[in-house]
Amino acid sequence: MIHFDEEQNIFYLETKETSYIMLINQYKHLEHIYYGQRIKHPKDINALKMDYEFELGSATSYNKDSKGYMLNHKLLEVSSYGKGDYREPTVHIELPDGTRTLDFTYKSHEIVHNHTVKNMPLSDKDETLKITLEDSLAKVDLCLYYSVYEDVNIITRQLEIINHQEEDIIIDKALSMNLDMLNRSFMLRKLDGAWIRERHVSDHLLTKGILKIDSKKGVSSSDHNPFIMIKEQKATEDYGKVFGFALVYSGNFEINVEISSHDLLRINMGINSFDFRYPLAKETSFFTPEVIMTMSGEGINKASSHFHDFINQYLIPKEHRFKDRPIIINNWEATYFDFNEKKLLAIAKKAKKLGIELFCLDDGWFGKRNDDFSSLGDWHVNKKKIPKGIQHLSRKIRQLGLAFGIWVEPEMVSVDSELYRAHPNWAIKIPHKETSLGRNQLMLDLTNHEVREYIKNSISDVIDQAEVSYVKWDMNRNISDVYSHALDVKSQGKFHHLYVLGLYEILEYLTDKYPHILFESCSSGGNRFDLGMLRYMPQTWTSDNTDAFERLLIQEGTSMCYPLSTISNHVSGERSHQVMRHTPLETRFHVAAFGVLGYELDLRSLTPFDEKVIQKQISFYKEHRKLLQYGEFRRLRTVREGNYTVWLALSPNKEEALLGFFQKRAMPNPSFDKVAIKGLSDGDYKISSRTQYTNIRTFGSLVNEALPIKLKVNHFLHNVIANRYLFALDKFEQYLTNHQLAHSELLLHHMFTGTGYNDNVMLLEDYGSRIFIIKKEKNNEESSPQ
Repeated sequence: MIHFDEEQNIFYLETKETSYIMLINQYKHLEHIYYGQRIKHPKDINALKMDYEFELGSATSYNKDSKGYMLNHKLLEVSSYGKGDYREPTVHIELPDGTRTLDFTYKSHEIVHNHTVKNMPLSDKDETLKITLEDSLAKVDLCLYYSVYEDVNIITRQLEIINHQEEDIIIDKALSMNLDMLNRSFMLRKLDGAWIRERHVSDHLLTKGILKIDSKKGVSSSDHNPFIMIKEQKATEDYGKVFGFALVYSGNFEINVEISSHDLLRINMGINSFDFRYPLAKETSFFTPEVIMTMSGEGINKASSHFHDFINQYLIPKEHRFKDRPIIINNWEATYFDFNEKKLLAIAKKAKKLGIELFCLDDGWFGKRNDDFSSLGDWHVNKKKIPKGIQHLSRKIRQLGLAFGIWVEPEMVSVDSELYRAHPNWAIKIPHKETSLGRNQLMLDLTNHEVREYIKNSISDVIDQAEVSYVKWDMNRNISDVYSHALDVKSQGKFHHLYVLGLYEILEYLTDKYPHILFESCSSGGNRFDLGMLRYMPQTWTSDNTDAFERLLIQEGTSMCYPLSTISNHVSGERSHQVMRHTPLETRFHVAAFGVLGYELDLRSLTPFDEKVIQKQISFYKEHRKLLQYGEFRRLRTVREGNYTVWLALSPNKEEALLGFFQKRAMPNPSFDKVAIKGLSDGDYKISSRTQYTNIRTFGSLVNEALPIKLKVNHFLHNVIANRYLFALDKFEQYLTNHQLAHSELLLHHMFTGTGYNDNVMLLEDYGSRIFIIKKEKNNEESSPQ
């Protein structure tokens, strides 16, 4: 709800559980009053304002008549430099006369409907509050946009700069939002990492000064995600105040978190001001990306669920909202570049037998590409590998009963390619300088209209010829040697932002043209996992690291902001290609199942045991797909703080849940363990383990203690049985009420203690796991709270 109190000049933005209050103060600045759990409208706003009665020592007062009014000590909705606010500004603009001091004061406000910006990803909108501020002497307007999503407790923000000068103004900084509040010994939570270890959770106590995270790579990057949380020190997953902020943008960004000398917290975020210099012509405007904000008084899980609900309902493409995502087989780790049609069809046939639904042909199918040194940009089939063409291969795979998908990397060009030889100036490079390569390739200049048209047409041709239903859109390097042959000298400072807008133009064109096609974003794994890409592509390849244990950390961090439906996961081979670790096949599945499931291993080399287990995995996933892709995800424990990770996916009606229990290391002679499960609706529940199997090789020389027959370890019969026999693990079944699950908690079977094994012992090897199904008993709808 958006409400304006004309008598007191107060704006109220209210969701189901939060209030956001702003005031047009006596100097016409837009002052921030409150953001937090929902409160009644105050009778006297002065009770919530922080005003000094006198000018502080060494402070700068706003004007000669305002000795107690110092902008450096006010809570502001937007900030600029030069009138006494010495904290990190939201905007910094150079006027034609060279001055850089602007003072934005209230001009007007209105409600706009269905607000959109061309080639800029924005969430769906109904009503948006537009507050226009002005510096009348500078002839520059600043428009602040606020949209309220009551049902999911989200507020979005965006900023627009309008130049009414006769000449260009220079925008040196234009962030999307500013939020000031009193510091309460808050902690910053951010998501840091690198290739194959993306989005690990990192917490920092905030102290005086500025903490900045950013990307200068041309993409949002795996180093730091464009997302943060601000939380109370004692906040947990289910307790305490938490604020969350996420940027809808896929390029260079910055997030500044500052504690002032007087313990005021300032948060602002948006396009990175580094290497950004944007001339704005007269009577034109500049829009910043959108920021998503939320607040929870009930811990981190609740804040995450607000983001998840918002993304699923208002951000991802409408065609794919709450639609089942297919189970994919990708051939990359099975074949890398070494494949032909016969190999691909063999994998596809086995995939169909196992219950997989879509075959994705990865890198190496085009040009003369047999390694990563050539052919990017030449999007025509490699006839030596696929002699009858991509259309024929697609048809053969679809005749098997699988949908067909394809990998592309349209933003890139190889030096050894027909495209580069024909158009060398289409690449991002500085004239007369040697160009730095990444993955042996260059990047195409998406600020160039001709390049964008080439990508639109060439990728459309691929989609049409191959008759695909899925496209994996990759991007395997960061930008260097920044220069565009398509921009004049004074516009080079626009490059990074125009590149991103060029990408969005291409994606908007292709997704509008092919709304039924499922696009998956990828960038060396998770180098561009952000809300901007999700506006066009409803799921993202989470990481090139498919090791199940590493994925626990990566997927846990990713889930702080992003819902299960956007997190793409694959079950890989017996030994990880990234860390050379062995994890059990069932654990690889259990981790990958929390999100969008796929497989990326050589199906041709599976044993009969592997095939049977995978068939059962896929059957289970299909039965619970809605819950695993769209359920409310909760983190109950983390391996960052102990030996176990515990995840919960809860159905919308709170009557069904899946519990994932993951162990790092097997512990000697362990104690019992209980798990508290909260949030279920009133009633009786059956809790049962997913039927799970292990290979008898797990037992090593103890195999004869587990089987009724005697075997010689590693002899012929032992290997024959190991490759075929499904040894069922302990079966768990209990009946408890929702109150018992929450308070007396779920008591698990005790772990293997080294002294014996039977059906009531939970055998978890290193990196072992279980999934438990929690389902309401329909014959006892009215259950008393016991």
